[in-house]
Amino acid sequence: MILSGTAIYEDIQETVVLQETQRDVIAHVQSTSKTHVFVQIGDVEGFVRHDNVRTAKSMYVIRETTTTDDDDKQVTSLPFHSIIQVFDVGTQPRVQTIDGTWVDRSALSDTLVTPTTYYLKSNSDVYLLPGKQVTGSLTLGQSVQGYGELEGYLRIKLDERFVFISLQNVSETPVQTGQQYVLTSTSYYQDLGQTILGTLSRGELVTVYGIEQGYARVLTNNGFVFVKQADLIDKMPTYSKTGSLYAQADLPIYRDLDKKETVGTLKRAKKIAVYGTDGSFTRVLVNGQFYFVESSKLGTKRPPYLSTGKRYVLKNTPLYSSAKSSSKTSLVFKRGQKVTIYGTSGAYTRVQVKGKYYFVPTKMMGTKKPPLYDSTGKRYIRYDQVSIYSAPSTSKRVARLKRGQIVETFGTTGYYTRIRVNNSYRYIATNYLTLNKPVAKPKAGTVFYVQFNGTPYFNTDVAYTRPAGTLKRGTKLIGIRSIDDDFWYARLSSGKRVYVTNPYISKTKPKAVTPKWVNPARYYGTTKRTAFYANPYDKKPIGYLDANRRVYPRSKNGDSYLVQYNWRPVYVKTSQIRVKQDSLVKKRSNSKKERFIASAVNYLGTPYTWGSQSPRNGGFDCSGLIHYASNQAGKIGGRSNVSGYWYGSHFKNKRMSLNSGRRGDMIFFAGTYRNGPSHIGIMLSNEFFIHAGGETLQINSIHDPQWRPYFLGYKSL
Repeated sequence: MILSGTAIYEDIQETVVLQETQRDVIAHVQSTSKTHVFVQIGDVEGFVRHDNVRTAKSMYVIRETTTTDDDDKQVTSLPFHSIIQVFDVGTQPRVQTIDGTWVDRSALSDTLVTPTTYYLKSNSDVYLLPGKQVTGSLTLGQSVQGYGELEGYLRIKLDERFVFISLQNVSETPVQTGQQYVLTSTSYYQDLGQTILGTLSRGELVTVYGIEQGYARVLTNNGFVFVKQADLIDKMPTYSKTGSLYAQADLPIYRDLDKKETVGTLKRAKKIAVYGTDGSFTRVLVNGQFYFVESSKLGTKRPPYLSTGKRYVLKNTPLYSSAKSSSKTSLVFKRGQKVTIYGTSGAYTRVQVKGKYYFVPTKMMGTKKPPLYDSTGKRYIRYDQVSIYSAPSTSKRVARLKRGQIVETFGTTGYYTRIRVNNSYRYIATNYLTLNKPVAKPKAGTVFYVQFNGTPYFNTDVAYTRPAGTLKRGTKLIGIRSIDDDFWYARLSSGKRVYVTNPYISKTKPKAVTPKWVNPARYYGTTKRTAFYANPYDKKPIGYLDANRRVYPRSKNGDSYLVQYNWRPVYVKTSQIRVKQDSLVKKRSNSKKERFIASAVNYLGTPYTWGSQSPRNGGFDCSGLIHYASNQAGKIGGRSNVSGYWYGSHFKNKRMSLNSGRRGDMIFFAGTYRNGPSHIGIMLSNEFFIHAGGETLQINSIHDPQWRPYFLGYKSL
């Protein structure tokens, strides 16, 4: 093309101008030199400079269009992606082709259109022209290569030609077309069956995003991949149950027949429903899906349980016929017994007895042999020279222990507590033990306070006569000297010196709580380890009473009972004490012996008071109680000591057989603190007796090892 305003010369020396172009014109090039081109324009031939010549170039049609002539009439249709030779001169909206026609510049490009992938959102018709002449159809999910838009339609290439589909039917991202199951484990590909990326497992549910040439597009952790459409199925096949079999060993459960992936384990002896076979595998149903186990490892009979070791029975325990607490049998395993076990079922361990399987609670089994007895804690010895026996009997003493020694206890049997001495189990009277470390007696100069109104005081350390006077609750005393366990010689604030009994005074000033009467003809006892306190309503304990111990309240003070411990008044919470009827102390008639008993019962819990025969003295000693109670019952007589009552004629019917005692009889003991008859009580039955013994008026058994060794005999009123 020769540009407008170009001079055409006759010769290359430009001596003569033949013509000057009025517009851009197409010329035929005859030859070229270094500076000029020899051209022909119509009938004119001549030379033009190189700078005024433009050469045609190839461009791509990027939008269907038509060439036009100078009068703007259509000449030739140009299909998409066709190539045309044009003169790209200037910036006009149209360019001229080599045949002199014109075409819109916007329909041309130096490069081909880069296609973009789209996905069908629905089934779609394919058009030859936008919206015209349907030539076929595409299906939901199918991918297409888009080459631009035209009049609301997407140009795509199909079967080597360009056609159109509606833009409303496509998406730039894959479109979900449904979900299917993997029928058999299969590979998935980056492309259509070429590059393997991984494996989908049998039974796996996958989301499908269209079909391409026999491959389904699915979404995985690796993004969109392709899997053979033939390996997917809308619903996994179901199978009918063909029976039940037992696993003969622990078996892997396979997802598929290739055994590449296990989904679990079938435990030995587990009974499971089966759903036919596939080759050498049996089909099983787990969590709603069919899997496979090897057929050779299943059987119709349950395999015997395998031994899983040996265990010791930690405590005597019953055997159960099944792993349920409601199936208890009469069979019992003994503590320390070593047994073979056969696995567990829930909270139970399986054992075998005479060829039959039973169950015991797993918590009752252990790998180490238990000691013969369980420890029940440590205790202190309350007194000096306490006897220790080889058996729960006083027949053979093997040792003595001192006050304050610590022993470990291993339960009780009767009135004995089992302890370990030099690695051997021995027995001690339960009442000789305490949870509290024995403390030394208070020293001279200790300040005491009277705990009861009307507390008697004496001029001597024995209560043979009436008290010299009484003291008010809260009265302060200064201790001068302790006399045995029961008396203190003390000084009042006035300087007066008196004798008072230990159970009426304490180092703690009493709180202003009014005491109330407590019926002594009841049973009061602890059910568990129980704290005691210095005062009612206190929060900080000063000691503890053991479980299952009888106590003898002297009064009720606010939230507490006042009881006696270690010759001193202490308080236990009423909420911690069990109270019940006691047939032993209930008056059964108005006979002399019942009046005898009732007179003693009225003073249960009052302190042991040396020499006293009257409640005015604050308590009784053993023979004083007998004198008082027998006179109250109508058996009038003078006061005697235990020896006098035993050898004298005031009481009758002497017997020395332990089993001959009856309710209302007197029981005698010898050698408790001196040779000969030394202690006396009143029988409440053929076993229990009431007496002023130890530190208080209380009830004991003739079989209690505190008393059994000293038994002498009985007499009657």
